[in-house]
Amino acid sequence: MDLNEDPKDLVQEYMDFIEANTLSALERAVVGIYAVRETPGSNSSDVGLILEGVVVLRDLENVALAAAMLFGFFPS
Repeated sequence: MDLNEDPKDLVQEYMDFIEANTLSALERAVVGIYAVRETPGSNSSDVGLILEGVVVLRDLENVALAAAMLFGFFPS
């Protein structure tokens, strides 16, 4: 990736979006996709995009849609 992000860190999964550790991890992310789940193995209750530590899109239907939307934020 062009922003020096490790590709394995592109999608992050969390159980609690409000937890301090989660918020701290999101603030450190340059670019990424997050998915919040109610319980392990359940469908995501929230999926969104992070750019430079800021959530720019949220409440997306799934990670695949988030990945497609991410391309729209990068100039060609």
